Amino acid sequence: MELAAFDRTQTPAALRADGMLPAVVYDKKTNRSVYVERKAFDKAFRKASTNSVITLKFEGGESVDILVKAVSMNKKKRIVEHADFLIVSDEPVEVHVSVHTTGVSADVKAGAMLDMVMHSIVVKASPKNLPHEILVDITNLTLGHPVHASDLNLPEGVKLVTDPTATVLMLQPARAAEEVAPVAAVVTEPEVIKKGKPEDK
Repeated sequence: MELAAFDRTQTPAALRADGMLPAVVYDKKTNRSVYVERKAFDKAFRKASTNSVITLKFEGGESVDILVKAVSMNKKKRIVEHADFLIVSDEPVEVHVSVHTTGVSADVKAGAMLDMVMHSIVVKASPKNLPHEILVDITNLTLGHPVHASDLNLPEGVKLVTDPTATVLMLQPARAAEEVAPVAAVVTEPEVIKKGKPEDK
């Protein structure tokens, strides 16, 4: 995944007004002010999130592999106003990876409820080997047999950091419908409207 990037010469406010996103590219030795086109970043970030490598392409043919380390949001406008790009190497990093399910359990079809206890796990791997997501096939999942972190199938070279004994997902029995007791209507005496000359205010 590639994203055009440019060295920053304008102020962050001026860049934002032009639809650009100010950012910083950094590692232990580098701190570089850059910008990217906001719409292009939004599209790339939706696909890459924080655990897939994005290649920044600069003018002149220079390229830098990064992970999106952090973003600053404008809560009122609901847009990204600044991003931190961490330069990656072969050194392993720890990231959160989303957990998703595939398949349908027979117990779920019968009314059991799928309880996603953890929506993501922490793994450690070389940035270029980081999985975008972890899929769990729940076709054979049954009541009383939760899936723990150690049960997840991780790609080669990816190490689990989350506690292996942690429950990731499980099935809960179908909840019986609760009987709601009828609520007695509260009868109040009608207000008596007094006739006569109103009081002077």
